[in-house]
Amino acid sequence: MASNASPPLSLTSTPQTKATSSPLSLDLSSVPSLTTPSPPSNTLLITNLLDPAIFYPSSLLQIRSLISNHTTLHSFSPLKSFRRIICSFYTIADALTIHRILSDAPIMSCRARVYFGELTPIEVTDQHLRAPQSQKMFFISPPPSPPFGWEVREEAAPNKEVHAKDLASALAALRERREAIDDKMQLERRTCERGNPRGSTTTTVYEPDRHGGSSGLPAVIVEDTTGSDDANSIDGGKIPAHTARPPVELMHDQ
Repeated sequence: MASNASPPLSLTSTPQTKATSSPLSLDLSSVPSLTTPSPPSNTLLITNLLDPAIFYPSSLLQIRSLISNHTTLHSFSPLKSFRRIICSFYTIADALTIHRILSDAPIMSCRARVYFGELTPIEVTDQHLRAPQSQKMFFISPPPSPPFGWEVREEAAPNKEVHAKDLASALAALRERREAIDDKMQLERRTCERGNPRGSTTTTVYEPDRHGGSSGLPAVIVEDTTGSDDANSIDGGKIPAHTARPPVELMHDQ
């Protein structure tokens, strides 16, 4: 009897495994961009000076003396409101020396932070606006071009006279008017004295034209009648006529 032999089963099998790995990512959006340090210059910014005692006059004098012992200062500007000191030197090498000494150095209760600032110009230059040359002083717009026959001429010298001609003539006319007014007042005073047979005199106290007032104001004249005939006649016994007294009605209580 034939038997059907089946092929033997293999006991070894290769299991299929799936690797489930989650990808990792980093968010670098909040990381500040890389900043390059300022190039060396002759200006130093000494910051992080949070102790108010640093800006006392005695403390500032000690810090300035400490810096001056190593190099020559060009300027020393303490800024108390910004809690920093700005120093400038004559050379960049001097600034590098002080930067190396004061970086992270303790100043009282604070640790200094030193940075380079903008370059400070040492040489003093004239920064005033210069006037243009006389031959280029032509600013007419419009027209953009000078008229036909126009020529450049130098500006005349300033007026050397004390007063202008029109002002001098006006002052002369004013002086003549004052003299005419004075002569008129003297003539009127003499006429008053001659026309008074009693020898009384008149004195002008206020004259509007003479005293700078309005011409519409009246003049004030005082007449002295001492020694006149009327006064002598009254003293001699002549009694002037008296007017009668008007009747008076008396009211009695009823």
